[in-house]
Amino acid sequence: MKATLRILNLEDNARDAELTEAMISARWPQCHFIQVDNREEFISALDEDLDLILSDYTIPGFSGRDALLLAQEKRPEVPFLFVSGTIGEDAAVEALKNGATDYVLKHRLMRLIPAVDRALREVEEHTERERAEEAMRQSEHKYRELFESLSDAAFLADEQTGKIIDTNRQAETLLGRSRAEILGRHQSQFLAAAGRGEPGKSVRPAAERNEKSQPSHCQLIRAGKGPIPVEARATRLKLYGRQLVLWLCHEA
Repeated sequence: MKATLRILNLEDNARDAELTEAMISARWPQCHFIQVDNREEFISALDEDLDLILSDYTIPGFSGRDALLLAQEKRPEVPFLFVSGTIGEDAAVEALKNGATDYVLKHRLMRLIPAVDRALREVEEHTERERAEEAMRQSEHKYRELFESLSDAAFLADEQTGKIIDTNRQAETLLGRSRAEILGRHQSQFLAAAGRGEPGKSVRPAAERNEKSQPSHCQLIRAGKGPIPVEARATRLKLYGRQLVLWLCHEA
C-alpha cells in the first residue's frame, strides 16, 4: 500500500476538516490533502492525482450527492467516502448504490481509519487483478499468434480425456473441417495409426508412454476424403493447471 496519499476532502467546516486530516495523518503521515468547500474547487481538484476522495454530505449550495455523481463521471477509479453528520440511512444506501465506497458518521469517526484502509486495499487488489488479467490476455495473444503461425497442423488435447481443446488453421485445411467441427472431439476421430485410417484407431503419443517425443507415422482422417499420411510428434505440457498433449503433424 502507498506510504504517501493524495486526498481530496470536500468539507465546509474547517474544524471537522482538521480533525479528519489529523486522524488520517496519524495513520498515513505522508498524506497530502486538497481541501475544498465548493463545487468549482471540487471539480478543479478532480483533475489532480488522487488516491481518495472524502466528502461531507451537506455542503451549502453543493450536495454530497452531486459531488459523488461528478466523481463517478470524472474519476470512477478513485474510492469515494462520505464523512458526514447528516447523512441518513436511506441516503447512505442510495449513495452506496451510486458508487460510494463507504460512509462514516462524524460522531463515530473512529471508523474512519478502518474504512479508508479497506477502501485503499480494495483499489490495490483491483489493480493487481487488472494487471494479472492483462498479463493473461497478452500471454494468450502471443500464444495464439504462435499457434496460428505454425506450418504444421496443430492439435492441443487434454491428456486425460483425449478431447481436442484447440487447433490451428493448418489443421482445418488438412482435415477439411472448421475449427468448430474439431474442438471438443476426441483426437482419435482425426488422428489414426498408420494403415488403419479410420476413427477410433488412434495412435498413442509417446508422451502418454512417458517416452521422449519421437515422430510417428500416422494418418489424418479427412472429411469426405481418404486419410492423408502424416508424420506426427506429440509433446506433453502443462498449461493453466491442465496436463495437455500437443500434436504437430505435417504431410509425410
